[in-house]
Amino acid sequence: MDLDLASMSDLAGKIYNDMKNKFLIVLFLCATSLSAQSDGPGQVVKANPFGFIVGQYQFGYEHALTDQISVQMSAGILTGSGSATDSISMETHTSKRSGFIVIPEFRFYPGDNSCEGFYIAALARYRTVEWVVDGNEWYNKNAIGAAAVLGYQWYGDGLMIDMFFGPQFKSVSTEWFDGTLSELDEVLFPEGEGTGVRFGVNLGFGW
Repeated sequence: MDLDLASMSDLAGKIYNDMKNKFLIVLFLCATSLSAQSDGPGQVVKANPFGFIVGQYQFGYEHALTDQISVQMSAGILTGSGSATDSISMETHTSKRSGFIVIPEFRFYPGDNSCEGFYIAALARYRTVEWVVDGNEWYNKNAIGAAAVLGYQWYGDGLMIDMFFGPQFKSVSTEWFDGTLSELDEVLFPEGEGTGVRFGVNLGFGW
């Protein structure tokens, strides 16, 4: 089949336009797919590294519900032991503590990317600790409270850093197994109640 120069030019133009349209369609689909995907993770597992120093082993799990809302549950155990020698009787006394902590939390990310970036959070906190001295139960201390915090969560290559601070309120109650020692509560193991500041850092990874 013979084709003149004009026919070949028209054919080449049609092929070019057809390929260009297909390329634009593929490019549009790729752009739409990327824009529909969130850069941040939908789930994050984290831990409080500084708590390990004082015997508080706390871990948390955050789950995105929408582009702006996530919920988090943190829980952990408290352990510790020590000994002291009475300067008068020279007797050595041992102590041991055990307990747990639970913190449910609700987070709002105004940047439309849950689990990443700036957030506002409201949380509740329950903590209970039992102290045993020389094998005898000494007291139980319970603390319940709430807080509103501002925070920022950095995320990259699967790793994350979570920093936060804000006002908190805490109510503390103590149950002494020996009522004669109750006056030593704030002297030996102070834990202030009322208003204060809550702040912290968590490290973890997301997916």
